[in-house]
Amino acid sequence: MMAPFQDCLGCHSSSGSARTWTVAGTWAKGATVVVTDANGRTVTLRGNEAGNFYTAEPLAFPITVSVNGKAMKDSTTGAVIPLLYWGGLGASCNVCHRAETITLGPDMAPGSRCLGCHVAGRMASDHPFTAAGTFAPGQPVQVGTEAATTRPASGNFFVTGPVAFPASATVGGSSMQGGAPHGDCNACHGAGGSAGD
Repeated sequence: MMAPFQDCLGCHSSSGSARTWTVAGTWAKGATVVVTDANGRTVTLRGNEAGNFYTAEPLAFPITVSVNGKAMKDSTTGAVIPLLYWGGLGASCNVCHRAETITLGPDMAPGSRCLGCHVAGRMASDHPFTAAGTFAPGQPVQVGTEAATTRPASGNFFVTGPVAFPASATVGGSSMQGGAPHGDCNACHGAGGSAGD
């Protein structure tokens, strides 16, 4: 029942001050979270009254996760996204999925593959995006005819209107050479992406 949406493994890890969890986070009261490890072992967790879920079960990373039957998948390939240890400690889901993600959105981890969850049939299908990504905070972004401004704290943006891909794209008034081949901007421009900032 502690601190919903805070980084559970900040305390609940081998370097923390509380009992060690291997996976922990917050979603919703009664949510069913299924974790499958690299050896095929499955652990089913349920959100408590505060929406928190956690386990100390030993797991072989990377793991895959589904919430209420919806797996976290790559928007481009449809492949399930494996999760590695977060900082070598375990899987702390709230590092990306925080309270403001649910109530204010989308201040999730900058550089994350937004469309891995925010499309039909995926974990965040109730908030589908046409295009989304991360650039410098406070910048105007246009994808096709859809416009947005990157959020001041994270630099994240999203659009929900119709866009025919490939589409024209501008960020901060600069046109993207060749346009946007798809709406998953962080596939190329996010953490580990091939196109840089």
